[in-house]
Amino acid sequence: MDYRRFQSQAQLACYTNERDAIREYDATTPITTNLMGTFKDLDYFEWAKEMDVVSWDNYPGMDTPPSFTAMCHDLMRGIGGNKPFMLMEQTPNQQNWFPFCKVKQPGEVRKLSWQAVAHGADTVRFFQMKQSLGGCERFHGAVIAHDGTEESRVFKETAALGEELDRIGRRIMGSRIESRVAIMFDWQSYWSLEGCVGPTTGFNYPNEVHRFYRALWRRNVPVDMIASTTPLARLSQYDLDIAPALITVLPGVAETLEAYVADGGTFITGYMAGIHDEHDLVVPGGYPGKLRRLMGVWVEEIDALAPGETIEVHGGTVDAKGEIVASIIHREGAERLATYGGDEFYAGHSALTVNAYGKGKAYFVGTPLDETGMSAFMAPIIKELDLKSLDTPEDVSLSVRYGDGGTRYAFLINNSAADKRLCLSELNGGTELLTGTVINDLIELKPYGVDVIALR
Repeated sequence: MDYRRFQSQAQLACYTNERDAIREYDATTPITTNLMGTFKDLDYFEWAKEMDVVSWDNYPGMDTPPSFTAMCHDLMRGIGGNKPFMLMEQTPNQQNWFPFCKVKQPGEVRKLSWQAVAHGADTVRFFQMKQSLGGCERFHGAVIAHDGTEESRVFKETAALGEELDRIGRRIMGSRIESRVAIMFDWQSYWSLEGCVGPTTGFNYPNEVHRFYRALWRRNVPVDMIASTTPLARLSQYDLDIAPALITVLPGVAETLEAYVADGGTFITGYMAGIHDEHDLVVPGGYPGKLRRLMGVWVEEIDALAPGETIEVHGGTVDAKGEIVASIIHREGAERLATYGGDEFYAGHSALTVNAYGKGKAYFVGTPLDETGMSAFMAPIIKELDLKSLDTPEDVSLSVRYGDGGTRYAFLINNSAADKRLCLSELNGGTELLTGTVINDLIELKPYGVDVIALR
């Protein structure tokens, strides 16, 4: 852990040295460097403090869910304090480092570009302009391919996207995302969780964050990504705070979370949380360490499930399967929401709990739930907090940016290769900016289609 901190800080020192050298001759031009989403080695919350604007490179894989890409955009917006960010790099066609490199479908790059804007980008850029003739990136996509013409599908699509952005981009720039939900993305827990020798090698920290994020994205609930050390004054702006797999609890964090919940906040954490201190040492006295009083549970043991093995979870509206680990929970004031099924000796033990703490509530999720189970667990919380979720067809996402004077811009994005139709009377209609069409409630989206609506 100390080496990882040193590595991040040493590379950051290189960046600040270069930045300061530029500042000697240029006092005004914004300075940045291109980050890489959930990249493990660098604590981007620390880096963002030294950058004038956050920028990042978006290269989703062929099997990357659109919800994961959305989470990365929100993370890059979050490290910069929820200010608009730059999409510094994306490819207008193939990426070149996969075992096989499929071309982007017609409309797919446009969809990916508008998705970035929908989550807070004020800039859309590409790498590369002209396709290189040699080297390891010779087959990486480019605006101008090896044919050197403007007649290619990719060039025409990129030019059309540029025209759209030029036509309506200025009125959107500077608008913000407004969210009542925060998810803590903690690089210290990232390093610690994946560096543990046991109880399992099955954890991928960003995937565990995405497990919770996806349930909110699917209901079009906006999310801010924050650091675990976020001060209480800012944390209190959110109705719901989620800390997936927060294995490392830094000094002051437990106390802040207790104060947040006591004053009426809703907090969710669970498996593997609270186990380590800032020195990567186990906090003695029982899991989840300093979070034990807040959560109202004692996790006596942590069972590791083999790859492909699952455990049943039942209770209320939740009928799910858990994977990777199962926390064997004793309730110390918390209420049981669901229990483990199956034939393990801890069948019937609590799998999901909620603890009333002051004016608020703290939920403990004992096992990584599958997508259906996480959605069922989150649904009543979303309803109770009145988070204004909006239902859209599968693979259709909705984001809203807020400008000055009460202006609102809704981004409806079809993330699939199939036609989609939806009715969104809740938005009260508006004008689709790319076509000028007046929208009332019925909306039709072509494959990878995008509507940008100035709402009434």
